[in-house]
Amino acid sequence: MPATRSCLTKLAGAALLLTASAGPLSAQAYPPDRITLVVAFAPGGFVDTFARIVGQKLNEKWGKAVTVENKAGAGGNTAAAQVAAAKPDGLTLLVTSTAIAINETLYKKRDYALDQLVPVAISVSSPETIATHPSKPGNLKDYLAWAKSNDINFASAGVGSGSHLAAEYFLKVLAKTPATHIPFRGGALSVQAALGNQVDMVASSFGIIPQVQEGKLKGLAVASQARVAAMPDVPTYTEAGFPFIAESWVGVFAPARTPSAIVETLHAAIAEVVADPANRTKLLGMGYQLHSRSVAETSAYLKDEVAKWGEMVRAVGVTVE
Repeated sequence: MPATRSCLTKLAGAALLLTASAGPLSAQAYPPDRITLVVAFAPGGFVDTFARIVGQKLNEKWGKAVTVENKAGAGGNTAAAQVAAAKPDGLTLLVTSTAIAINETLYKKRDYALDQLVPVAISVSSPETIATHPSKPGNLKDYLAWAKSNDINFASAGVGSGSHLAAEYFLKVLAKTPATHIPFRGGALSVQAALGNQVDMVASSFGIIPQVQEGKLKGLAVASQARVAAMPDVPTYTEAGFPFIAESWVGVFAPARTPSAIVETLHAAIAEVVADPANRTKLLGMGYQLHSRSVAETSAYLKDEVAKWGEMVRAVGVTVE
């Protein structure tokens, strides 16, 4: 009997040792299988472009397939609900935009709650920009003076988009300049309307940069702390006398209860992609602004963004059922 008890004790000790080591080993083995990046918007846009850059680099880093799945719908809520309900193993991730912060106030009902997701990284952004056709006044002061004497309108990528809210908040609350919002089904269509001089102004972020660079549109202001490298001639709102910052960003989220070790691993890998010199040059040239935040700082930033965009939503007075 003593010998039997001794064997049992040794076996129990070995089991405890294996159990204790399972957590760190599973984190080190991540990812064990393919990763799916569920992009909340259609292919080719601001969010999708970043997701594909990250996906390719993670594939190269880990040797595991990284699939990009575009799941557009309900202003990003469709994709968010899918990932919120996914297994918390770090293999199904949401890639979305500022919309996830806006929707907290904009939408009365959603099929998920924000606390069902954990922010992994918010590493890139593009400031909200307003621009106009070259035939119209080309600086913000002159444009506003002209706008107040005319019944102007502005285009954006739809009701409740960051571009819509930022522009309407600026015009209505800060500049006291009435304007009619004309929503389009996508940023590209709103920019096309401005190129054709069919609208008085367009509000956009990432998608407007090539047209401003080529002189097809005139940038009036960017809602960032400093001028954007890709549009150095476009002043900030602050330079024009309106302290105002509003950026559309891309965020990567995992289902809540995803182990913190996996979240940190993903965060570090995405930070490595953004910090790579070749990637930095590419991203900056495309109009992205780059940010370095820890996981904790990312969570705090998201909380601040929910509050800031919520204030704009309420001031503009728009809701979506």
